[in-house]
Amino acid sequence: MQSIPNLEQVLAGHARWLGGDGSGVRAKLDHADLVGADLRGRDLRSISFREADLRNADLAGANLQDCNLSGADLRGANLDRAVLNEADLSHADLRGAHLEGADLDGADIWRANLYGAVISPEKLHRVLGCAMPATN
Repeated sequence: MQSIPNLEQVLAGHARWLGGDGSGVRAKLDHADLVGADLRGRDLRSISFREADLRNADLAGANLQDCNLSGADLRGANLDRAVLNEADLSHADLRGAHLEGADLDGADIWRANLYGAVISPEKLHRVLGCAMPATN
């Protein structure tokens, strides 16, 4: 894992890139050590967090649309109300993660570990593409 001492600068450059500013650079935080990072409500669209350590990170309300989180360690992360549309969560470790209110439409959770994750049955069935069992 590599620590990111200038995370705010990286994210500021990414925000400029998202806004079409030529001085911006798309962020790539693969293998980054972001344990416990406070990223609440941040616009993190299209960042690559491949195999990053995001244990116990606070990503509540963050926009993670189109992010590559494949193989990321998200154990205990707060993803409440996060936007994860089209995000790649394949092989991610989401044990104990909080996904209440998260938007997972189009997310790839192939072989993700969801043991103990807090997620509604409806959202889980929708992201897996399976029908909810009928209740009588």
